[in-house]
Amino acid sequence: MGKKTSIHICAAKYGAEKHNRREKEMKHVHSEYSHLNKTWESSDFKSVADEIRKAKERYSSKHFCRKAKLGEDGKQLTIPAIDSKTGNPIVDPATGLQKMVPAWEPDLSKPKKLPKNAEPIREGVAVITESTTMEQMHELASVIRQRFGIETKAIYAHLDEGHEHVVTDKNHEKGKYLDVPEGKTIMIWNYHAHYIFDWTDHNTGQSINLNRHDMSELQDMLANTFKMERGKKSDKKWRDAHTYKAEQEAIRAKEVAEFTERKKAESKQIIEAIKENSDKLTKLQKAIDDLLSATSVPEESLDAVPFAEMTFTMKGSDEVKTVQDLVDDALRRINKDISTPIPLLKREEWQKERNAKAKEIVTILQKQLLSVSKLHKKQINNVGKQMYLDAKQKVALAAKTEEENVRLKQRISQLDENAIAREKGRTATAERKALEQATRANREEQRANKAEERLSMIERFVRQAGASEAFDRWAHLTAIVDRAIAAFNAWAHNTASIFSRDDECVIGQGIIAKCQLEGLNPVSEADRKTAANNIAEVAEKTVGSISQFMWDTAVLRIGQLASEMKVSMGGQSVGGSNGRSAQRDACPSKNADELTNWDGTKKKGLGW
Repeated sequence: MGKKTSIHICAAKYGAEKHNRREKEMKHVHSEYSHLNKTWESSDFKSVADEIRKAKERYSSKHFCRKAKLGEDGKQLTIPAIDSKTGNPIVDPATGLQKMVPAWEPDLSKPKKLPKNAEPIREGVAVITESTTMEQMHELASVIRQRFGIETKAIYAHLDEGHEHVVTDKNHEKGKYLDVPEGKTIMIWNYHAHYIFDWTDHNTGQSINLNRHDMSELQDMLANTFKMERGKKSDKKWRDAHTYKAEQEAIRAKEVAEFTERKKAESKQIIEAIKENSDKLTKLQKAIDDLLSATSVPEESLDAVPFAEMTFTMKGSDEVKTVQDLVDDALRRINKDISTPIPLLKREEWQKERNAKAKEIVTILQKQLLSVSKLHKKQINNVGKQMYLDAKQKVALAAKTEEENVRLKQRISQLDENAIAREKGRTATAERKALEQATRANREEQRANKAEERLSMIERFVRQAGASEAFDRWAHLTAIVDRAIAAFNAWAHNTASIFSRDDECVIGQGIIAKCQLEGLNPVSEADRKTAANNIAEVAEKTVGSISQFMWDTAVLRIGQLASEMKVSMGGQSVGGSNGRSAQRDACPSKNADELTNWDGTKKKGLGW
């Protein structure tokens, strides 16, 4: 069904154009939509007051007071009486002769004033739609002029008036706003057009009279012109705009108050039902708390002991030892053999025998360390498995309670605002704890993987000749890489666009150390880039909260740094004589060559 239209006409008020032109503010006018309004005024229209003034002047120019028409003798003349309706002479019943009446003539010096109850300028308010055009409104004005001789002086289409309405269950019962849920506030717009009419006959100066049939015909003309459904006749008494708006606001306020009271009553019923089931809710909350409490795995079992500090016993002995004890014992045996006096004869045979003995000691140490590393790896895997099984059990328990949580959430959604806030808070806390539990399990799994990775590094170094030196070197290189990762993460959170000299030194040393740890050649640009990417991958796990753009920029910079480095190494060690040379190359000098930044500018002090 299309929107209905109608037009109501009443006397135009002085200053009506101020409202129509939006020269004054009103609370039901939404100025942010005023640019959608449409306006047309005739060239001679200034204001309603000016049009009323011109109507009064026209009336006074056509109507005058009368005075007696005198003859030459100074007496008032008489004329035969004529019936104004029929035009027939009026006969005096007493004499049977035509009746004579005094003669009058207009007194041009005394023009008449427009009657006080006259309405020469009238305003019509017509219901329109958002799509009604100014051409259609002009067409209606033309039809009114042709049919009734009434001129239109101005047209104002208002598309910025409306009010907020709270949809209630009563609206749904009446079939209104069925697509809008109860309690939601919507905007109801009042699209209408104001017509300013000159309701006078310019030939006589008098107002034009339209009867009920004429006004009904005017409603038909309006609907046909605007292509809208004609409004139906109503016996309701018309009220002015302010009175009608006040009445409607009172009605809406009453409906909202009744709607609120009904919802409060429903909320009380739901709260009482929840109280009746409080025992069940308490049990459910207890189950959730048990689920989200600290894991049943002992806290001391969560942190795997570092490899160097791990304790164990040798087969056939109760003595508790550490990895360092094995290394120290091997060194003592080697020193003992080395301290044997060198014979004067057969020195080459003695040297070969000593080398074979040292190699045997190192080989035994390597086997022992490999056995210990497998034991350490097994311990870490057991901790991770225990955490995984514990988290899996807790998640299974959470899944069993999910259906009950959904049902409670549906009930909670019907409560008033305070109840909703309380229940949502409890649910959010439970969900947050569950997420923390899952995060904790993932974190422990990552810790296990990291420990396994470190074990792999240790095993690789253990297989090399010189176990004590390899162990110290591994610890030293790992510390350099850790410092590089810390410096890289700190720079990633900074707003600087390039590395500082200190950052370049620390991160560059970390790239070289990473090459040594992973068996890469730091002289090769490709290997340096590989080491830099590996550092970035490790750093990403600890960098914390950072935007994708800042992180991508940091990864780009460390790749550029690895590419620009110039490393000259006499050997493959960092920390020894050759390694210290490589580290010196990794730190910038005051007389470093100029290099090109990523943005094309020149920079100094890189020294790669």
